[in-house]
Amino acid sequence: MSQKFSYTCEVKNELARVFGEDTELLRAELNAMLACCAEEGNGRIDFCHANAAVARKFFKLVKKIFQDLTLKIIVGRKKFPRKKIKYIVRILLTNETKNLFNDLCPAEILNRPNLGVAYLRGIFLASGSVNSPEKMNHLEMAFVNKTIAEFVKKIFKIFDMNAGIYERKEFFVVYLKEGDAICDFLAIIGAEKAVEHFEVARNVKEVRAMVNRIVNCETANVSKVVAAAQKQIADIHLIMSKGVEVEEKIKQAMEIRLKYPDDSTKEIAVKCGISKQGFLYRMKVIHELAEELRQN
Repeated sequence: MSQKFSYTCEVKNELARVFGEDTELLRAELNAMLACCAEEGNGRIDFCHANAAVARKFFKLVKKIFQDLTLKIIVGRKKFPRKKIKYIVRILLTNETKNLFNDLCPAEILNRPNLGVAYLRGIFLASGSVNSPEKMNHLEMAFVNKTIAEFVKKIFKIFDMNAGIYERKEFFVVYLKEGDAICDFLAIIGAEKAVEHFEVARNVKEVRAMVNRIVNCETANVSKVVAAAQKQIADIHLIMSKGVEVEEKIKQAMEIRLKYPDDSTKEIAVKCGISKQGFLYRMKVIHELAEELRQN
């Protein structure tokens, strides 16, 4: 049985295969991933992630940019939650390489949209998640550092996306709630298949919502027709039970309404050979007569 991935996992697996030739863009993406999931100490940098495709992309990015660095891959299990597998890419630093990852200027990212795109892709790969488009629209990226969260929000602003920030436990979460903004974001960072999936699912959801509205409206209309018919029939039965004499036109309307209890007012009017307003007038006369009988 094949494993079914979450929508977030599908998006990240697709983005993990997106590579370019521009070293500056690769460096921006790598810098973003380091900012989210890396720990530095004891002459090394450890990049830890639960997604194998993300860890593999980090490894390839480092190799593309810094061919001479020594890398190790460690596979372990988290104690919590659920003993999930974690992948650690360990970079062994030397005096010559220990500052290689701190040479990207934030102002440059904000001034160059292509660097901003690469940075957002790296941020999403490392710390992002997105709901399946069949569910509620929600995309978020969580950070321990508030400064990074605010910086990412500024990058979103470059692309006219109004991202929000809220604090959840020890994290600062940057999020998007609008379906159009989420779709645009996925398109910008290069997740073409994910965008197609998102659009199809959103269209299906909109059609279902429209069908539900129509069905609910039709149901409400049917309920009104049934309620009106029941009141009319009750009035007619009361008048007939009292043996009250009525005009021939009123009598005709009463007989046809009893003969066709499930028909709408418009359908009964056609059977009577009169207009809808004409039939409603006759029903009004019948109702007033029935009310007089009830009061007496």
